[in-house]
Amino acid sequence: MGTAPMKRRIQWLSTKRALVSGVALLSFLVVTSSTWALVRGGNGPTDATWERIHRDDTLVVGIDPSFPPFGIFGKDRVEGLDADLAQALAEKMGVAHVRLVVLGYDGLYDTLALGFVDVLISALHPEARRKGVVLYTKPYFDAGQVFVGHADTPLPEDLDGLTGATLAVELGSEGDSQARRWLEDFEQPPFELQRLMASEDAMQAILEGQDWALVDAISARLFVNDHPELVVSALPLISDPYVMAVRRSDWRLYLELNQALDALRRSGQLDEIIARWL
Repeated sequence: MGTAPMKRRIQWLSTKRALVSGVALLSFLVVTSSTWALVRGGNGPTDATWERIHRDDTLVVGIDPSFPPFGIFGKDRVEGLDADLAQALAEKMGVAHVRLVVLGYDGLYDTLALGFVDVLISALHPEARRKGVVLYTKPYFDAGQVFVGHADTPLPEDLDGLTGATLAVELGSEGDSQARRWLEDFEQPPFELQRLMASEDAMQAILEGQDWALVDAISARLFVNDHPELVVSALPLISDPYVMAVRRSDWRLYLELNQALDALRRSGQLDEIIARWL
């Protein structure tokens, strides 16, 4: 190969490398600026949903009213913990109105994807398979497995604190599975596991002389409301968080919802809403 063709080839390779480097740098800057905008909550890509919410002064919420006390049909409207939470969040975000769109559970995510609602507030569990298309907020409630016991006896913090006691659980529940897995490590079980048909049966067993129950937080709170001689552990042994969902493109709404939720938690208003229904 002659000198001139060799020089042209070297020049072409240099140009190609420069173009590739330029494209890579541009891509990096776009991703970085978008990420920085997401963190800052401003001066980034437009969130059309957030702009529409403030233009119409209305937050459109998808809710399934078949899961009391989170969603339930009232006398003339949808009520429940999720409905009250939606109203409180809207107020914190400076939005005057909330429109609840009644949906079946199977239609929640499709309705969100099609743009008919802004956010889903419907006792949702975060699902890993959906995280490519939705953003899940911070949890607003944890429905995980909690200990229930007599108010005059300190509650255990974990299964290690049950030595010599009896633990009642709902057959097939997460608490049942966790307790059985834990007991597999012992030749002599350190506590007796009583497996009953329903969480209410497990808590009723405490009233009839058993030591503790391990049940979901919703059932526990509702049962203890009618039985003040019992108490519920503050932290779940097994977590089961409830979150809200928005489209991934609605980054500003996502940030605003999390900030509003944090404000409700700090002020105690979130606890008041939960206590109103649970």
